[in-house]
Amino acid sequence: MHDRSLTIGDHAFLAFTRRFPGEFLDIGALLHVGGPPLDLSALRAHVADRLRTAPPLTERLHTVASPPGDQHGRGLRAEQTSLRWAPRGDVNVDDHVVVTAVREGTGGDGLRRTIDRLATQPVDLGRPPWMLHLLRGHSADGTLLLYRASHAHQDGGALYRALHLLFGEGDETGAALPQAFPAPRPGDYLRLAGRNLQGLAPTRALAAWGGPASGPARHTWATTDLDALRQIARRHAVTVNDVYLAALAGALRQWSLPEWHRPHRPHRPHRPIHALMPISIRTSAEQELLSNFTTGVRIALPCGEPDPGRRLARVAARTRRLKRGGGLGVVERHHLALAELSPRASPRFLAHAASSGSRTREVALVASNLGHLRHRLAVAGRPVTGLVGMPPLFVGRQHLSVALFGYGEHAHVTFTASASVPGHEALADLWLAEVGVLAELAGPRPR
Repeated sequence: MHDRSLTIGDHAFLAFTRRFPGEFLDIGALLHVGGPPLDLSALRAHVADRLRTAPPLTERLHTVASPPGDQHGRGLRAEQTSLRWAPRGDVNVDDHVVVTAVREGTGGDGLRRTIDRLATQPVDLGRPPWMLHLLRGHSADGTLLLYRASHAHQDGGALYRALHLLFGEGDETGAALPQAFPAPRPGDYLRLAGRNLQGLAPTRALAAWGGPASGPARHTWATTDLDALRQIARRHAVTVNDVYLAALAGALRQWSLPEWHRPHRPHRPHRPIHALMPISIRTSAEQELLSNFTTGVRIALPCGEPDPGRRLARVAARTRRLKRGGGLGVVERHHLALAELSPRASPRFLAHAASSGSRTREVALVASNLGHLRHRLAVAGRPVTGLVGMPPLFVGRQHLSVALFGYGEHAHVTFTASASVPGHEALADLWLAEVGVLAELAGPRPR
């Protein structure tokens, strides 16, 4: 087992957490496990067995001395040490796999309140930075598990990789992960530098946000058939990601509908809402690492367009332009491509880069699409029948973070909102309703 360097993304999120004590970023997933209820001893035995062949899940932060002449230490006389991810052979499974009671109630509301409560507890960065909660006291059949990990160690792709290491069936590794986005071309970074000199038009600020974000994270989610999204995409000649974003634009419009009516100036365009969409910059050699390899693109959501079909067409036209522009050619100011930054950058600068999704003047929300986890999962011989992702939120800074996850035959969209956002719990159902409208527009399936 060998230690390894932190990626620039790891450095950035870690710098943010350390620069702002009490503000942490965790990512996770709720797993529905079928079959007979699982007890704690069986779950711990399963995890202990997996850890024997999964060194990435035993990694923890380790400080080492910088050797003389090390390129990262050059010119930094005060910088005599560096952080690395170091696998450990002495992981105490009991510290990482625990029982948590759903004491707030046995229904869906109680489950969500339990997840909200756990989201206020940071994952310990002094140990391998992940936790697995066996939830007890809920009314769902089977078993519910909540996996949580520090965002300083895992991005969305790493989350899927970690779930495969813990629960994946079979020997496939890369096949279990969503395909990475195309690697950036050298010219993409030059275009990014040009945009940095121009600045950004501010995004639309909704009165529906209820003012500056405050309060802890609150989670709601909705589930639909993945095949239904694919059918809509095929019938409209767009992608599933376009359908997801167009439904998100429609849901936000319905949620804040009075703000989109202009009886006296009906032809004047509305300032758009901008979402930051994380995209992967992993190479094939990095697919199995538990680290951060993401940057982001700013995309305008056409909430001002009243027609659902035209909303979808406008989203699709925008994403096609982004792809023709060369992957990361659309990365905007402040959200620098982390692969181009130096580990020698100051913690202040790294924290600033990591928190780009929380700058509400430029982006109103984060909209992630983690793709479809194609490989099946199982826990101690019991199949995982559902997976609901939990995207991170900049608590106290950000109004909303949304993520689409695919597993099996289903797609799950999760809305993580600050508690101060009024009526945020309606957004998941509004997104489902928009998907239904787009399905009707797509017409019946051809024979």
